[in-house]
Amino acid sequence: MNMVKYIKYFLFAPFLWTSVFLQAQELINKDEAIKIAITNNGKVRTEAKKVGYQNALVNTAYSFEPTQVTAEMGQFNSTYFDTGLGISQSFNLPQVYKKRANAQRQQVKTAEAYLRMSEAELRQQLEELFIEYLYLEAKERLLKNQDSLFSGFLQRSIIRWQKGETDILEKTTAEQQKLHISQQLVMLSKMKEFLQIQLEYLLNDNQKYIPETKNPDIIKNLIFYDSLTVQKHPGVLAAEQEVQLTKAKTEAAKTDLLPRINVGYRNVSIRGTGADNQVYQGGDRFSSFQVGVGIPLFRKGSRAAIQSSQMMEEIKVEEYEDQKLYVDARIRQQYVLYAETMDQLMVYEQKALPNSRTIRAVSENQFSNGQINYLEYVMLMQQSFMIESEYLELTRNLNKYSINLKYLTGNH
Repeated sequence: MNMVKYIKYFLFAPFLWTSVFLQAQELINKDEAIKIAITNNGKVRTEAKKVGYQNALVNTAYSFEPTQVTAEMGQFNSTYFDTGLGISQSFNLPQVYKKRANAQRQQVKTAEAYLRMSEAELRQQLEELFIEYLYLEAKERLLKNQDSLFSGFLQRSIIRWQKGETDILEKTTAEQQKLHISQQLVMLSKMKEFLQIQLEYLLNDNQKYIPETKNPDIIKNLIFYDSLTVQKHPGVLAAEQEVQLTKAKTEAAKTDLLPRINVGYRNVSIRGTGADNQVYQGGDRFSSFQVGVGIPLFRKGSRAAIQSSQMMEEIKVEEYEDQKLYVDARIRQQYVLYAETMDQLMVYEQKALPNSRTIRAVSENQFSNGQINYLEYVMLMQQSFMIESEYLELTRNLNKYSINLKYLTGNH
């Protein structure tokens, strides 16, 4: 009896595990995926923590040197034993703290700029992933229709070959065509699985998802490009903020050349005859105040730090200008590709797709009536399916160009 149970378990276990796996996968649309990813994605969370880290450093600009507390005991006023207490503190000028705090706040803004850039890149990756998955689903449906059609004709070819109505070439061609379609379907399945794994990584919430897809609609580009569009790109904004940061650091470095203020208080005892010819027993205390100025006489190191910061400022400005040129070139390239692909897509919709339907209908009719042989039929059907496949690829490419333009022009 136990052996029967074990046999049943091993027979049905693969089906049970497959059922559990499929149930564990959840359909998710693009908007939900973006919302989850913004919260859980590892890179975005790291950038968010960097913002918090930089925020925590802002108050370090107001740090002071340790307060000096001194005690004196001994013969420092006369031959008698005296005691003294002192306290002193050094301060920078107010503008020093102001400029250092500004540099720290610019560091926060820079971290925030990179956070926004990471979020924009994440949105772009997810939108492209959904577009790619949508394309694979549509391509899979097309191949399955093609597979169903050729499976039927493969059976007919085998029967005709067995009856001697045709030679081995027709049967072999039909088998090879069926094999080729099957291999493509397997590859598409693996590519979809690859995208699902990528989606799980981007969302990072320990759940398994399947992208929810609809018909491969065309994303119309309604973005107008002008000279100010480049300024909206997250990478350009981050590069611009890097310039502001280095400028603030340069101003903060210049404060090392400013003097420092030192104030102090001292309280001592005196025993014996004082300067006023009165005798003191040590119980009386005498106080004094000190004010000093710390002048940075040796400025070589400070000036070197300022010069290096100014050089970095020039570097960041050049990087900023280069980033603007790069984004401008990318936008113009994407517009060229988008416009050309849109033109091709219109040609396919107006001419190629109707031709494909005509080719399929006529070839099926002629093959059924014996007007064309199988090889001619295969070539015609392949041409029809190729037109539809190319149309799907054009749709995918056009949608990707639209997504890229949305990201490049800062309309994410």
